Amino acid sequence: MPWVARSGWEGLVQEGKIQAWLARLSDRERSIVVGGGVAVLAAVLLTFGFFVQQRVAEMELAVADNAEALRQIRDAAPAYLSNRKEDRAIDESLERARATSLQSSLLALAKEIQFERKVTGEEEGPAGTERLSDFIKFSNASEILAELTARKGAGGGKAAAKKKKPTKGEKQVFLSSIEVVFDRVPDTALFQFLEKIDTHPDGLFASSLDVSRESTDHEHFRAKLTIAQFRYGGAEEGS
Repeated sequence: MPWVARSGWEGLVQEGKIQAWLARLSDRERSIVVGGGVAVLAAVLLTFGFFVQQRVAEMELAVADNAEALRQIRDAAPAYLSNRKEDRAIDESLERARATSLQSSLLALAKEIQFERKVTGEEEGPAGTERLSDFIKFSNASEILAELTARKGAGGGKAAAKKKKPTKGEKQVFLSSIEVVFDRVPDTALFQFLEKIDTHPDGLFASSLDVSRESTDHEHFRAKLTIAQFRYGGAEEGS
């Protein structure tokens, strides 16, 4: 028989038995069956809707987090790019400083400054042009490995950090310094030299300055400066 070969809902559907089965039920039984089916369907739909809503909420939260991250990146971008530009400029400055000795750089600056000086004494005559480089003397040049990181230590702030050996190809920063002495030069020439130090693109700076004058004459200034500069170097340069 065809009904024997089929079982369950498949047999009922294919043989048209559902209608007959429902017809044999009482009104109360039929209401219970239909109500139960509707309840099950409603439960399935509610469960599905809950999971869909939860998934949508998770996606909305992820979108909000990504939007906030993008906003923070956008807000931080100008400062980041500015820092990158500054870092690149510092790196290029340290490279240029390595190519020229500190004494040569200072002598070149002094050669750019000229002033007039009157000839006095027995051979007094008209003013002549002098270069500041003719009145410069250098001494006590030194170069040490720069300590660029903050060091923590106990006992009155004594350094406790260990120096690490440079790895192959690593750039080390050195601090070069030299004493510069000018004798009997005009104040205008000295101030020009200090301005050139202050505005030099390769990071020259005066770490000490001692200026004196032998008389009320503004042509007779004496100055002793210590000029320093950070530069790249290798382990062999600092030894």
